[in-house]
Amino acid sequence: MKISYKALLDLYNDYETELSKDGRSDVVQYAKERMKETVRNYFVEAKWLIDGYMPPFSEYLRAALVTSTYYLRTTTSCFGMKCANKEDFERFAKNPKILEANVTLCRVIDDLATYEVEKDRGQIVTEIECYMRDHGASTEEAMEKFQEMAETAWKDLNEGILQPTPVSMKILTRILNLARIMGVVYKHNQDGYRHPEKVLKPHIIALFVDSIKI
Repeated sequence: MKISYKALLDLYNDYETELSKDGRSDVVQYAKERMKETVRNYFVEAKWLIDGYMPPFSEYLRAALVTSTYYLRTTTSCFGMKCANKEDFERFAKNPKILEANVTLCRVIDDLATYEVEKDRGQIVTEIECYMRDHGASTEEAMEKFQEMAETAWKDLNEGILQPTPVSMKILTRILNLARIMGVVYKHNQDGYRHPEKVLKPHIIALFVDSIKI
């Protein structure tokens, strides 16, 4: 753990050094806070697993949205964008609707695609299991509910892109693209991380190997 902690400190020090070149080293603090938030919620989930505790759906979702890592990823991914200023990072720190939609979408898509695998390996604390218990729902009903949540999140995300906002369109597009990645990795509820040769390989070949006919 000490080695991992030291590596993180070195990483953020490197970020600060690099961003100081254009006077933006102060935005690194926002990623640090997101990392702390992520680690705290990983600890919560680990404790649930060890204790065999299945939390209410709302309690599980609060932690699971954070451990999706998309709050952290969104913040960190904007470091390299010179148009992203301190005010933008401050807005994201308050979890605006467009960011909530992005994180919810990514969490739900992930859980839909990995539920069966997690169930087979005996993981009882999953978002879908918590929902089923709280609402007396079947697996099919829970899946339908999560599909609805994903559709609503897409609508909220698109709305956030189209509404007037002081945030640069480049930054908003970055948020949208992070969600699009999940749409590719978990397309048709298939786990691209677990089966990259089946899910991701065709996309990679189409993009980098096969010629594009014009």
